[in-house]
Amino acid sequence: MLKKDMESTASTQEKTKFREVYIFDMEELQNIFSQNSSEKTEDKMLFGIPFLLSKNNNKINAFASLILDQNNEIKFEIYDDGSLNDQEKEVFNEYIINFLKKKRSANFNNVTQLKQSTEHLVHCLSF
Repeated sequence: MLKKDMESTASTQEKTKFREVYIFDMEELQNIFSQNSSEKTEDKMLFGIPFLLSKNNNKINAFASLILDQNNEIKFEIYDDGSLNDQEKEVFNEYIINFLKKKRSANFNNVTQLKQSTEHLVHCLSF
């Protein structure tokens, strides 16, 4: 009986998984973004272009988004639902950095393209 209890506990505990963002994730990502944004923030461009997310127990708990900083340079921002501890944030951050080293598409490297893509996405999502 103890073995059965251990197996059921092990099967219900999932590790954090990372994957690319899909269009069907957008509603959950918008909710996480809204939790992170102050009511005074009207710049929805800060939502950026989400490209990676973190899931724990089949629930999205964080995502990384490409944004333009105040110097008009491409960077990423992590938005989370408040459930990530510092170690989990660091692991996600390292995964993102390694992921970005492999990307060559325009949104990851071209400021104009990222700005246009972000404007289009934010408009389509009706923020």
